[in-house]
Amino acid sequence: MKIEYRHSASKTNTFIDSPPFWIINELFGFESEPNARMVMGLAAEDAAHHAISNQISDENTIIDYAKKKYLEYPVDEANECEWSGIIAHKFVENLAEFGEVVSFQNEKQISGKKYGLTYDVVGKTDFEFKDVIVDTKATAYIRRLKAGHVDPKWYPKAADVRQQCLYRDLFGKETMLMYCSPKDQYCVDMVERDELNVLINAMKHIEHILGICKTKDDVVRIFPLICDNFRWKGTPTAEGFAKEIWTKVLK
Repeated sequence: MKIEYRHSASKTNTFIDSPPFWIINELFGFESEPNARMVMGLAAEDAAHHAISNQISDENTIIDYAKKKYLEYPVDEANECEWSGIIAHKFVENLAEFGEVVSFQNEKQISGKKYGLTYDVVGKTDFEFKDVIVDTKATAYIRRLKAGHVDPKWYPKAADVRQQCLYRDLFGKETMLMYCSPKDQYCVDMVERDELNVLINAMKHIEHILGICKTKDDVVRIFPLICDNFRWKGTPTAEGFAKEIWTKVLK
């Protein structure tokens, strides 16, 4: 089975977390609508980039811009709207130490042959500076232990590390993660972290499945429909969409 497809860290992490969720999005045209938390992150990054590009440091101006960007999306959560502005300001404060922004949301696509793949591989960064690429992650809160240390079971998140290891290889530059909540922040670099092969091997699994299956229905028959992953919780209409497909294919 040959489809129009490009590998990315996001798609591959989805496959790792929940193959059925990957199936409905990539093979059956389901479009996951951004939930409030996703929009919070998008608005915060947009506002931070706008502020940095225009040398805006005033907290209220940054917050107002982020909230305006948040309200452009069809979601209505007061907490996330307010948080988007606070987090945007934290992004601006913490990114200042890296100097001038070289690019924002720079996209690069290369042939998958480099990794032994058939399909191309694409990456899209957040904030690129001269010496490092910083991927900003907006979150409602950062889990810390009683001693005050960030909970190592939660940060850095495995999917985020895999993404940054791919970006480091694609762009030839060191990468790091910046988590910001309304009240906290935590940064982590990728030094001595190497999860690239985990991601590439998952991409090879995807290509193997597409290679042995003649139809989309054949792919569905490989995986049981399990909807308890966090990805399903953030997309309420996905489960019903998937159940219709699995019921039809397995009847």
